[in-house]
Amino acid sequence: MKKLLLMLLFTVSILSYGVEKVVVYTPSSMGGWLEEAVAEDFKAKTGVEVEFVGIKGMLTRMKLEKRRPKADIVLGLSQANVMEAKKEDLVASYKPENADKISRDEFIIDDEWYTTPFDYGSLAINANIKGIDKLPGSFEEMKGLKGQLIVPSPNSFTGQEFMMWTVAVYGEKWKEFWTELKPAIRTVTPGWNEAWAKFTVGEVPLMAGYATSDLYFEEGSSYKSFIPEEGGYIYIQGASLVNKSEIKDGAKLFMEYILDDNFQRAMAEKNYMLPVTDLELGDEYMRVPTSSKIVTVSDKDLARVEEYKKELIELLRK
Repeated sequence: MKKLLLMLLFTVSILSYGVEKVVVYTPSSMGGWLEEAVAEDFKAKTGVEVEFVGIKGMLTRMKLEKRRPKADIVLGLSQANVMEAKKEDLVASYKPENADKISRDEFIIDDEWYTTPFDYGSLAINANIKGIDKLPGSFEEMKGLKGQLIVPSPNSFTGQEFMMWTVAVYGEKWKEFWTELKPAIRTVTPGWNEAWAKFTVGEVPLMAGYATSDLYFEEGSSYKSFIPEEGGYIYIQGASLVNKSEIKDGAKLFMEYILDDNFQRAMAEKNYMLPVTDLELGDEYMRVPTSSKIVTVSDKDLARVEEYKKELIELLRK
């Protein structure tokens, strides 16, 4: 029944919306390829145009534009980001008609549907084994390294989630861990893109990144990713309607579309993330490292993410 309703919704949109345009804010690393991968397909199915705008510092931009929002949808919010966005009244609640396509209940990071999950992944340490004498197996072993690690800034999505991974592992002592890890850090980059560029030209052998980065590497190469023995950290990205006086029907259609097979496949093949639906993936995804132990952060810690980011940035500057 829901599939039928969704098809009817798409049909009505083609007849009614014409050239309506939906503006979607995305992390800066996603904007360009996402438009190529899904914009034409979305318009063909709905009659609605979509414009993707890459943004650094998503929450900051949303706060600045709170009185006059320019975006209709934001992509790439983490669980902590959603909590902050709800508190600031930046996002609106909306449950897609096809929400039953989400394959696991644990992907739903907000019971009030202020965000809808569209992909997930696991953080990892990316490594070039030719550039290091011995590959560390844990966070504790990483503390003994000297200038061999790149980390993205906590102001970036990847850096924020890496920070929260350490909060999940070390609890109240997470800043003590970072103090001891600091000698191992060669560079703090603005975001993942900059870190990846330095890592892949051999500037350093280790980088805080993603388990799915192994999909970039050829089998048998010197590059591999690992998850420290303290436990893996799963993160989920969500999409939310921006809280506006008038929410476009086309924006609601896009919230349905993020669970469409074409969008889910784009997240896997272009964004190297994993789908939240039952979309079948290729055998190459078997190479992605996993961990039998998963660590999580409490709601109390999630609510303090902005405070933690400021504290870590100050620590890294010293």
